[in-house]
Amino acid sequence: MRIKSIRNRTVSSEPSIQRNHSKEMTRQEWWGLAVLLVAGLGIRIGYGGRYAGFVSDQELFVQWMNQVREYGLGSVYLHNSGINYPPLFLWLLSGYGALMQLLGITVDPGSLSYKSILIVLDMLALAVVTGWSAGNADKRLRWLALTAFALNPVLIVNSAVWGQVDILNGMLMAGSLVLLLLSPLGAGILFALALLTKLQSIIIAPVLGMYVLRELRNRRLLPLLWIVIGVCIPFVVTSLYFASYGSMQAMIRAAYLSAVGMYTQVTMNALNIWYYLVGTAPDTSDTVQLVGILSLRSIGFVLLLLAVLYAGVYLWKLRTITTATLLKAGVWVSFAFFMLPTEIHERYSIPALILLLFTAMLDRKWIGLAALLSLTITYNLWKVVNSQLEATGGMFVAGLHVIALIWMAMLMLLELRNNRNNAKLHL
Repeated sequence: MRIKSIRNRTVSSEPSIQRNHSKEMTRQEWWGLAVLLVAGLGIRIGYGGRYAGFVSDQELFVQWMNQVREYGLGSVYLHNSGINYPPLFLWLLSGYGALMQLLGITVDPGSLSYKSILIVLDMLALAVVTGWSAGNADKRLRWLALTAFALNPVLIVNSAVWGQVDILNGMLMAGSLVLLLLSPLGAGILFALALLTKLQSIIIAPVLGMYVLRELRNRRLLPLLWIVIGVCIPFVVTSLYFASYGSMQAMIRAAYLSAVGMYTQVTMNALNIWYYLVGTAPDTSDTVQLVGILSLRSIGFVLLLLAVLYAGVYLWKLRTITTATLLKAGVWVSFAFFMLPTEIHERYSIPALILLLFTAMLDRKWIGLAALLSLTITYNLWKVVNSQLEATGGMFVAGLHVIALIWMAMLMLLELRNNRNNAKLHL
């Protein structure tokens, strides 16, 4: 009986950390959270008011906001085919514009009148992480991560300075992976909402897919059905809404197809392997063929495919899937998406960092990576937004990013080996 019980014991791949997961917050912790909120909000307001940021992006967003309010969300893509963002952010902008009008405030690019919506999203992200991490993460790691969300320079520069909305799709991607084991339906809904925010969110689809394959291997069909239902709910509602205005095709063409292949440079200021490291200057066209067979663009896709396959092997071979392992696979594919394909923008690294901050709350071995990328991504964003990116510093940071990618791969490989050794010990 004892031998049988040992053989049937599940070997968890969750890292061995000291559990201190009380959901109740003490008075000191409430004060600590208040300090983080005030500090994070104050820094964002200060930097947002001091630096105009990437005004051309903000001018587009304000223009879109005004057009949505003029024509309505259902018709705006018919009147402006240049809107290359999916509708969720436009919907938020429309509501924000209505609120500002009610308050008698004119929304101007480069000012807090526009950036306030992004600062609010940052603070909401901190609130969500606070709620989720209670009872799910070791208290010390939790507070380290909360501090990172409140004061992380990447998030501050991206929203309060630059004026971009990557915090939204990044949090939705993280939420989808976090909910996957607990509620496949909720995971599907959040994944669909992430896609309705930015197309780049599609990169975590292989993680969801590999989880589904594992469940099918174990003859469990319900997770697949719930995920599909969850994905369909937002998309069916969205499709019916735009179809009622006769703008469904216009929305898909503008929001999901128009931006693909718009820029043919090997890198759009992303400090990845294409930033001189493989012998290509940033403005090299990715249509150039190597040995007359494959274009640089195709090579980038092949490299990304190999990275996705690595994530698949990682998830497939683990004895037990946990939230931590799903997040790690998500970090890997998201950062590989930033590092390996061509035509990548500097901000595409932000979802990977958000997933990494969630991961660091569950496994302290990933804290070093989170600290490194918080610094290097900040450098990338700050230099670009101030038009100061230069080759020497950029190549150095791109090299650090290569090290970070290898570091992630080694952590995943070591976890696989430890998982296999633990499984042998329990046989």
